[in-house]
Amino acid sequence: MENNNLNADKKSKHDLDNLSNEKIKNAYEFQFKNTDWTFYTEREFIETLLANRFNFLIVIYSLFITAFATIEGKENKLIILILGLVITILISITIYRVYTKLMINLKILYKLGDNHVFPIIKKELEGKRRNIGNVNQYIAIVIPLLFIISFILGITFIAFNYWKV
Repeated sequence: MENNNLNADKKSKHDLDNLSNEKIKNAYEFQFKNTDWTFYTEREFIETLLANRFNFLIVIYSLFITAFATIEGKENKLIILILGLVITILISITIYRVYTKLMINLKILYKLGDNHVFPIIKKELEGKRRNIGNVNQYIAIVIPLLFIISFILGITFIAFNYWKV
């Protein structure tokens, strides 16, 4: 019974939705006054990290596709595609991890109040643009998933002789 209470306490302490806007504002004010690191600098760091990892994924994917196109032999092509799949999955996991941290940070920034940058920009953009959704989702989920699917399809086509090598 004591264990369940501890788990409930841990969950409630770390659940962002349970934090009041006032607590988040107080945390930001403390950061701003006492440290060089705020929610805004964290967002900048995380967004840069996400962009760098995504760019790295594109370079790695391009290298494996180029290797696949230039190498000869069924076994060699399978090896390239399998290696590409494994490396793409590993990089995609790191991208997704950074993406989740960015989404948490953005939630915090939107809760800071109407006088901060993010809520002001959100109000200005409402109704002025076509909503294509969260672009970060495309970078962190959709595109890596398409890369992974393309490797799986390539492996399947070659392994079952649908692709004549």
